[in-house]
This record gives sequence, structure tokens and C-alpha cells, in this order.
Amino acid sequence: MLNRRQFLGTGLSAVALGLAARNTAAGFFPPGHGHGHGHDHDHDPDHPWPCADTGSAALDASFPIGPIDTSAGIQYVNGLPVVKQWFGDDFPTQLQIPFHQGEAQYPNGAPPEPSESHDVVIIGGGLSGLATAYALRRHRPVVLELHRRFGGVSMGERWNDTNFSLGGAYFITPDRGSYLERLYRELGVTGLRRVSPPTDDPIEINGAIAEGFWEGAGLTPIEIDGFNQYRFLLLSYVQNYPEIPLSPSADNTWIRQLDAMTLRDHITQSLTVPVPKLLQAAIQGYCYSSFNAGWQEVSAASGWNFLAAEEYGRWVLPGGNAGLTSLLAAKLLRLEAGTPRQCPPRHLRSSCRAVEVRVLGPDNVRVVYKGLDEGFRTIRAKRVVVACPKHVTRQILPGLAADDPQRLADFLEVRTRGYVVANVLLNRRPTRRFYDLFLLNQGDFPGTTGATTLPGDFQRITDAVNGSFARRHGDTSVLTMYWPLPYDEGRFDIIAETSLQTFAARARAELDVTLGALDLSIDDVEQVRMSRWGHSMPLARPGLIASGVCERMRTPYRDHIYFVNQDNWALPAVETCLLEAAAMAPLIEQGL
Repeated sequence: MLNRRQFLGTGLSAVALGLAARNTAAGFFPPGHGHGHGHDHDHDPDHPWPCADTGSAALDASFPIGPIDTSAGIQYVNGLPVVKQWFGDDFPTQLQIPFHQGEAQYPNGAPPEPSESHDVVIIGGGLSGLATAYALRRHRPVVLELHRRFGGVSMGERWNDTNFSLGGAYFITPDRGSYLERLYRELGVTGLRRVSPPTDDPIEINGAIAEGFWEGAGLTPIEIDGFNQYRFLLLSYVQNYPEIPLSPSADNTWIRQLDAMTLRDHITQSLTVPVPKLLQAAIQGYCYSSFNAGWQEVSAASGWNFLAAEEYGRWVLPGGNAGLTSLLAAKLLRLEAGTPRQCPPRHLRSSCRAVEVRVLGPDNVRVVYKGLDEGFRTIRAKRVVVACPKHVTRQILPGLAADDPQRLADFLEVRTRGYVVANVLLNRRPTRRFYDLFLLNQGDFPGTTGATTLPGDFQRITDAVNGSFARRHGDTSVLTMYWPLPYDEGRFDIIAETSLQTFAARARAELDVTLGALDLSIDDVEQVRMSRWGHSMPLARPGLIASGVCERMRTPYRDHIYFVNQDNWALPAVETCLLEAAAMAPLIEQGL
């Protein structure tokens, strides 16, 4: 496998292969692989299973990308047409938000006896869970997903002919010959993706696009020198790339040393001139958008892992990363071959919330979950994969405190933050060609020179993604606007009773600026759909990798429970999810 340094030396670029799975990425079931169709080597589709009481929502309504609900009402907030509900973490009240306390309060004092047995149960149907299910598909895993739709933060919707994301937007061009490139080819990504180079990203300052920003237009000689030194530093990490997850066969000492510093300290110590204020703002805007934290909080190793990878360009699918989860889900539909259409799914179970996982003995893990009807059900499994954040994991593993207090302490080291996404549905496409518009405004980010804003007061949309970028046709578009909440209390702000109206009102003023920079206006807006994600971003803070916390907490628990999630390495990236699934799959299979 070529690493990024070797890849750079070859001068080769990734090759686009095939034109497969167009319908799948658009959010449709592929022909012949829908619910109750396809081929199953373990079961005769001419003699389907009887219906099983799995408690799952219907499969047809659980695909990662679905059409918008046109029946949802609109309210006008300062003249902005906003849909009257949150999407994403759409729990109706604070009292119904799961995983803030244990939920294993059984009516008879004990969970029901197992009604089924499976080799593998995967808890979490986001990108990590679906990737793990795909890697273990020959073992016919059961996937339990809390939300009605699969995909997690890589969930999306479809409006007219545009797929758009409720969360994640893109992933990095893979190294030629790497596992990720092979996986993307298998899934059909290469025939659908569009490549976005970093030069596609315009910068907004004071309400206008700053032409020639990276060329130093309007800067003093010393500021231009600062930009040039930063560029040289960036290229040094493109050539000597800090690979995360860490390779067990490499000497990672230098990455651990880098992880012990903040990105701000490393950059300011590496440059021989002060970091120009506009450069600070650009780095800060990127960090808030990508890490939900400023450069003063982000590990230098994680920061350079992201910043250097961007130089290889990004792969963008229709629907952003929801396009990727849709491709995975389409491959996994084969698990439901033989399940009658009128029956709930047996393997891909949405609206199913795991509440307890306990190892009872060899090849005997009890998984208790609540179905769509809130009734408890129990599965006996040989192996369990927990593909959800660690704050959830510690609630559903009640034995951790007694069995493995060190692991529980490590889990508590992982901090997560929330963010908001405002999808602005437009009745025409922007005339400017771009993928991601970075919104620096006046450059007054917390942690920059002269900043007066504290992280807890940060109320800014940082960037807007062009939803028509990866689409070939159509007159309408969607601006997906990212609003990080880079402070630990941010999740409480988005569950307050009036949170939707509060965030919509704040978004209105910023939206006017963004639309103006793109020669659009409020008259071009059909509606705005607000999504919230409470614990979606692990904080890539210094020392987690260097201290060994990440490597300890990702090891199997009692030889039967495995962990696959981006917070295994506190690195909020698509690649972390996919590579951890690939790393854990062989270990899981050894015991089956």
C-alpha cells in the first residue's frame, strides 16, 4: 500500500473507474436488490422466512437518503421560511433524548430471554456500523440503528433532483492502490464522485469574495512571507504525512510527539514571522468547520493530518457523505433476500435502540434493545461491534466499571461536541463555480489575534457547501451551511424548547451575507431545513494519541465486544470510520 509520501513521489493521480450505481447514490434501491429480492446463498428465496418480530421500522423508509416530507409545516422567522422541526437528532423533547442515563429498566426486573441468535450484532447504523457490516457481510450481521434512517451524520435528503447532506460533506482522494481506493471501487464510488481541489474554495471576507486570497492580494511583504512559510510547512506534511490511525508496523514516535502540541503552538513556533491575522482566520475557520474546535484546542498531529490531506483534493458525491452510506446500504440489502416485503427487516433494523450489552460467557453476548414500539427484545450474539460514540458505549456496557475501570476512564477522556446544519433550498443554482465557500466575515474567531469572542459565545456559520456541485443537471440547488458549536455546553443550546427559532433567527443575518456574496437573495430561498447533532464530533485534543488512550480503548473488551468509531482516534473523518472497520473485521472473524 502506498502511503501519501510515496504517492506524491509517483506523480500519479487516482483513476476514475466505471459508472456503476447511479440510481443507488441518488437514494433509490438498485434493481433486483430491493427488500425481499435478490439472491441469498444461505437461504432459498422461493421459501422465504416467516415474519420475525424484530421491532424494526420498514426498510423502504430507512435508506440513508430519502425524499423530503412536503407535508412538514413552514414558519417564517424574520422572513425566512423555516421548516417547523429539527432533523438529524430529531428527538421531540429533552426527556426523550437517549443515552443520558441507563435505559435497562425492565418491566419484570430482567430482560426478556433471547428470541434469536446471530454471529455478529452491530450497534449503530452510521458510516462505521455500515462499513463494518459490509466487511463482515458473509456472516450476515444484524445492524441496530437508533434513528429511523441509517447513515448517522452521513444521512441525507432529496429535493427535486438534488441530494443533500444533513451532516458530512466529503472525503479525501484515496492513495492509489490503497484499501480505501479498492473499497470505493467495489462500492461504485469512482463512477459517481466529482473531485474538488482546494483551489475550488472561495473565501468570503466582509460580505464579498476575496479574490486572490492565497496569493496574498493586498498584504504587506511580511504578511506574504508568513503565507509562504505556512505553505512550505504544509507541503512538508504532505510529503511526510502523519497517518492516523497509527500503523502498528511503523515508527510513530514523531506523530506522538506532534500530538502532544496544539496546532496553534506548532504553527506559531515553526514560522519565523508572526502568523498573519487573515491566515489565522482561514486556519481557524477550517478548524471550526472540520474539528468543531479552534487551532488552540486541536492536536498538531490531527490538524496536519487534515490540512495536508486536503492537498490531494476531495471526493464529493451527490448528497455528500450520505451518498457513501447509501452505496454501503445498497450492498447490504442482499442480507434481506428472502425476507417477505410485508415483514420488518431481519438484519437492517432501524428505530432499534440498544440499551444493554453484556458478556455472559464464551460466544454468548446478550444484546437488549428497544424496538419501534418501545418494547424490549433480546438477541444472543457470538460477537458484538459497538459502532457508536463512547458516551453511548459507556451507557450500554453496564459491566465496565467493575470489569475494566481503566477503559471506562479512557472513554471519559473522549469529549464530543455538537453542531447545526442549515440546508437552504434554492430555486436556482449559484452562477459561481465552487464547492465549499469559507465564511471568514471579519476574521474575528476565538483564538485569533485581537479576537474578542470567547469559544462559549461563538455563534457563526463557518462555511457553505454547494449541493449542486456533484450533480450534472438541474436548475435548483441546496446550500448546506455548517454551524459548529465549539464549546462543551453547545449541545444544551440545541435542545432548548425554543432552540429552532433561536438558531433560525441567528442564521437569517448570516444567510443574507452569504447569498449576497453569491449574487443570490432571500427571494431565491424555497425553504430552510435545520438539522442538529448533539454528540457527533470527537474533540481531537492534544495528548489523546500520545498518551496511549486511543490504542487502549479500541482494544476488544472481554474478547467478545469490539469498537469501531471515529472517536477510537478522536479524529472526525470518514477515513477513520472505514479504516477502523477494516482493522477490526479480521479480529472479529478469528473468533467465529
